[in-house]
Amino acid sequence: MRDEAGWDQEKVPAWITASLTGERPTWVAELAGEAVGMVSLELVDDDDPEVADGNGVAAVTSLSVLISAGRRGIGRALTVFAEEQARLRGVRVLTLNTRPTNAAALALYEGLGYRRWKQETRPWGLAVFLRKSLAG
Repeated sequence: MRDEAGWDQEKVPAWITASLTGERPTWVAELAGEAVGMVSLELVDDDDPEVADGNGVAAVTSLSVLISAGRRGIGRALTVFAEEQARLRGVRVLTLNTRPTNAAALALYEGLGYRRWKQETRPWGLAVFLRKSLAG
């Protein structure tokens, strides 16, 4: 999936370790026994505590669905699942980001109640950040 998405290949080993230790829980969606999607929760972002502070604010990260499995609601289901897992961990605010040109992702997130709150340049380009209160 990382190859298809083109994201941070060099970081994968550290992400796997963080997932296995519970620092960055990650879940995989399967269809017919094949991994077709994934999502992670970042509980602490040392570079940007507004995004994930380890104390009630966390980020949905690494949301990815294979193109061949697209348009089946897997991205939405993974996002909602990540929200449920965040609530179980006491998270009050969930954040995420995407490229401003990713209209499908923005529509998904805004449809789930996320609201835009900042834009910043990341190593991979311009990112639109969204957040959602999990209270209530």
